[in-house]
Amino acid sequence: MKMFSKDGVEMMEVKSIQRDGETLIMKGKIMGSMATTILIKPEDCWQAVKLIGWSTLLRMPGLLFRGYLQSRHRTKAAKPAT
Repeated sequence: MKMFSKDGVEMMEVKSIQRDGETLIMKGKIMGSMATTILIKPEDCWQAVKLIGWSTLLRMPGLLFRGYLQSRHRTKAAKPAT
């Protein structure tokens, strides 16, 4: 997963998100070159919910489903016809 600035510049590429006990571990690269490991604690997840807001949080299942459909469409388009 890649995150971009509003100007289209790649800011971070997330390589993996895993759970270690109660902590989420996110590994990736910042600005295309600096490898990083970010630890996300349960209280940080709660802060993220507060930043996102309840109305956006309630729309997340729809956003995830749309993302799934778009990803699936891109995968089919990238495969050569046999």
